[in-house]
Amino acid sequence: MASLPKQLKDLLKQIDLFSIPVPVLTNDSKQQYSSFYSGLISILVSLLSLAYFAYVIQEWANGNILPTITSNQQAMAYTEQEMEDNFIQFKLSDPSNHDPFKRLNNIITPLLFIVENFKIVSAPLPLFSDENKPFTVGLKKGTLVVNNLNTQKSDESLKPIKNYLLIFIQCSEQYLDQNSNCASQQEIDQYMEGYHGFLSIIMKLEQYSFKKDQIEYITKQSYQAFSPTYIQYTQIAIQQKEINLDNGLLFQNEVTYKLINDFYLINQSIDNLYIQNIASSFSSQKFELNAIFAYQISIDSLQISERIIMPKLSAVLAYIGSIVQVIFLLKYLAFFINNRQFKEEMVTEILHMYYPNLKNIIIKRNFFGKIISTNQSNEGNQNENFIKQYQGHLDLAFKKLRLINIIYELSRIELLMEKHFGFDNVSICTKLGTEFQLNNYEKKNESLRASILSVGNQGHQNSEDIFTIFNKS
Repeated sequence: MASLPKQLKDLLKQIDLFSIPVPVLTNDSKQQYSSFYSGLISILVSLLSLAYFAYVIQEWANGNILPTITSNQQAMAYTEQEMEDNFIQFKLSDPSNHDPFKRLNNIITPLLFIVENFKIVSAPLPLFSDENKPFTVGLKKGTLVVNNLNTQKSDESLKPIKNYLLIFIQCSEQYLDQNSNCASQQEIDQYMEGYHGFLSIIMKLEQYSFKKDQIEYITKQSYQAFSPTYIQYTQIAIQQKEINLDNGLLFQNEVTYKLINDFYLINQSIDNLYIQNIASSFSSQKFELNAIFAYQISIDSLQISERIIMPKLSAVLAYIGSIVQVIFLLKYLAFFINNRQFKEEMVTEILHMYYPNLKNIIIKRNFFGKIISTNQSNEGNQNENFIKQYQGHLDLAFKKLRLINIIYELSRIELLMEKHFGFDNVSICTKLGTEFQLNNYEKKNESLRASILSVGNQGHQNSEDIFTIFNKS
């Protein structure tokens, strides 16, 4: 750092944020002490703070700062959910590569029943696969409703309980439409005896992405063994999630989303007669169904409620401030450096006032300010003794640094000089100081002494009179 140009050092001193107060200076002089070391630390701390501020603001803008999320589960007495087209699909993975759901030469026909208040309210709708999606059948868009309110007290505007019943049956001509037909019975029997892999239940779910601030769609699949030999009844319960989003920048701004969050399956093995009884009990019509699978699709009355509070500007700034405070711990290092250098410079200046010839001595210090070497000769431990004596004089100079002590010392020195040299000689005195005399520092009970000379130098001066004053603590 000593090799830095003086102008650069002065510039660094001007931008030092960690200047320390100088209580010994008058109001006419600068009130703070600055150093270029502390100026460098100021630049470092400022750059780190600005860089971290820009980083956090960018992360906040990109949605990478996590919001506050609270979640709970509650039972809903009434809820309804609009379902999109093909919100649930059934896809067969058949190693025989024979599509049983196709419209022509149909082998297995999925029949869709709409059930309200446990009553079938429409004729069964046959579902078929197409050329774009072979082996796949899907449900058209609709509405699912849960209503567990007392019917006598319920509002007429509330819809009744509504769900879907989907039954996979062996093809029967009475349930087909005009543009479809069944395969031959021999072909149907042959297909029923073979192995046909798994039936995948695919549902499109929704989730909220706080990073993109939008609803995203994902798919979930569940697998069931497709075996016509064993009839299964499966309840597909769809779970809802209600999101209360507060995305205000400064103040509260509420937005509510109701999403399809998940679904789960409840399976049970039954016989063919049970499926027919279910369909017949839900309708005044008697159904004859050679069923393979039966699915009841409904909304789960248990709903997940989630509260999301996006990070607000005030929280982001508070977060930045807390980290910047940690970065500013470097200021204690800057204060330490400034205090150390200030003490070193001030006591050295005071010592040079008494001993001007010490300005020619080159002194090297370590990082902690300890004197490690000088340009004095090291013969006979002269350099070592000089360092000890020099450090001792610095310690004495530091004791004289206090303002009240300086005023007191100046008053005593002035009175002493007037007494010994007279007022006229003191007034024309232009030079203070004397040669630094190297004493035997190891001797105990011996004071550090010096003498003061002036240009006038009227007669002999007793050296003990002057630096007995300096050596007093």
